[in-house]
Amino acid sequence: MQIVLLRHGKPKIRTDLRLSAAEWGTWVAEYNAAGIDPEVPPPESAIEKVKSCSFAVCSDLERSRKSADALGIERVSICESMFRELDMPHAGWRYPRLSLVAWAVIFRLMWALGYSRNSESFREGRARARLCAERLAEMAAEHESVVFVGHGALIWFVSRNLNAMGWSGPKRPPRKHWEFGVYLYEGT
Repeated sequence: MQIVLLRHGKPKIRTDLRLSAAEWGTWVAEYNAAGIDPEVPPPESAIEKVKSCSFAVCSDLERSRKSADALGIERVSICESMFRELDMPHAGWRYPRLSLVAWAVIFRLMWALGYSRNSESFREGRARARLCAERLAEMAAEHESVVFVGHGALIWFVSRNLNAMGWSGPKRPPRKHWEFGVYLYEGT
């Protein structure tokens, strides 16, 4: 059995901004509504890998669905909110104004430490990732090969769960846009 975890394409949204924490929350909502940048197409290796899969899964976020289209996936079998990116908390602070990367690091760390304002909790996110991994494994058992066109943080947690379930895959899960990792299960 095979599960391919593939991170979506580069979103079509400005990333060179300096924002307050309050503006960060608005930007995250815009990011979640954004499609993908057509100027950054998927590499041929990703397109070829997807062709070898018999079942496709994506989230209901635009960047995941549009990435599936760009990869040439003719039929997405499952497209559900369960497979969305792990929520990113945010606050209403007006100062300081920081880069998007700085806010992402700050709020992800705060989230891992228990801060979850305007988002699911760390515990809820981890539990959802575990359910996603279990569901992908069930789909692979039924369809043999599954591709999940997903999101960075969720993919990281899903890959850890797959490894804990006995799947073998890359030491480092896919992080860059269009990057993928192949997870195999031989069974017992």
